[in-house]
Amino acid sequence: MGAVRVKYGDLRAGHVPLPPAMPGYDPSGDATHLIRAGAASPATDPIPGTQLLDSLGPGHRYVVRVPEAWNGDLVVCGTPATRSEFANDVIFGDFLLARGFAFASSNKGVPYNGIIEPAAVTPDRSLAYPVPFDFERLRQAGAVIRAGMLWPQRIGVEAWNDDLAKVTRAAKERVAEIAGGAPARTYAVGLSNGGGQVRSLLERWPELVDGGLEWAAILWSAEENILTYLPPFLRAMPAYVRSGYHDMDAHDAIVAAGFPPDRVQNDPAHPSLWDDHYSNLAPFYADLTTFMFARLLDPESDSWFGAPPNVPNPITRACDGVTNARGLALPEVRAAYVPSESVKQKIGEFAHTGKLQRPLIGVAGTADILIPPQLNFKPYMEAVRAAGCAENYWQYLVEDGPHVDSYVAFGYGLRPQLPFVWRAFDQLVRIVADGERPRGAGKARTVRLLEQMD
Repeated sequence: MGAVRVKYGDLRAGHVPLPPAMPGYDPSGDATHLIRAGAASPATDPIPGTQLLDSLGPGHRYVVRVPEAWNGDLVVCGTPATRSEFANDVIFGDFLLARGFAFASSNKGVPYNGIIEPAAVTPDRSLAYPVPFDFERLRQAGAVIRAGMLWPQRIGVEAWNDDLAKVTRAAKERVAEIAGGAPARTYAVGLSNGGGQVRSLLERWPELVDGGLEWAAILWSAEENILTYLPPFLRAMPAYVRSGYHDMDAHDAIVAAGFPPDRVQNDPAHPSLWDDHYSNLAPFYADLTTFMFARLLDPESDSWFGAPPNVPNPITRACDGVTNARGLALPEVRAAYVPSESVKQKIGEFAHTGKLQRPLIGVAGTADILIPPQLNFKPYMEAVRAAGCAENYWQYLVEDGPHVDSYVAFGYGLRPQLPFVWRAFDQLVRIVADGERPRGAGKARTVRLLEQMD
């Protein structure tokens, strides 16, 4: 299928037509699941312009939007998690289009996000995650989660980074075709895995962009990464949950591993922020993420389960019959996981270096449980300083900020980060376009108010 280019009277999320949803592919939900419920769009008026849908190969998709009132600049987006090319529509798209920027985003070449399905129909039992938790009786139903980054083929972090560079080049060409001229300046922005893409873009392909913004960006280092710090979390959580969130030895072990302290509250639906990232909500981020990245990056890893899978709930130890699984299909193996030397070598091939060749602003939250700032934000600042590039990097740590703003609706005294992210982008534009040099380069600043970023 070739490119589809259409003019619309309104490019805003919820107004511009999108492809239909299908299992593992939710163009609208991918975007709205990242924001606080009820948050208003920063674009109050219709934004007429052109949308182009295109692909760089099998399973790949990207979107380019150019408003009629184009300001001459382009913003390319890294994509969070393994969501679709439309995942950035609400957190970045409306904000940017309303300011006149052209906007581009891709699916990183990952054909779908994740599909919950019966074990009996999953195509490869060595690559699917058997749900071990009783949430909505998924364990009892023998449900598994099939990840688009693992099947039908593994699409790894290095490919994601390469993709953002390729999409940046393609988007520049498409914008020139639509608007009749090449972008004057190009910015890169991204959340979570998308923020990791932005770091790599500014380190490895600085000629493609003029500056970047990262939000809750993942850090890839051969020695410390998501596969070294999530297993200690998994080891301590069963005892902590069993205790009703009172086991301080388990709590202190998790904090010692680099995580923010837990937040507990008298709400049966959301009693513990840690547990909302573990067993209380699908897709069980900490556990699933460990499985997916270990299977993605570790050629020495093993996993298999029968159909239906009988895997024990790590909290209650309940199991429907004799366990019929091995390797990373078992929760206790994920909790005990230690990256092999092969993993370290693989990550070393795409690890962040801190060698920033363009201005970069980072935003993270003190209550981020999935990508803790102590393990992803702080060490990247250290890497940037060690590389002699501190003058190109500004960090803002938002007090009470979660990983994504949708968690704010759960309580816990959490603070939305998106207003700080938008403020940071405006600051980035002033750095790049106006030559402004804000105070605090090479330092991390903790903020509670937007005015503290000026």
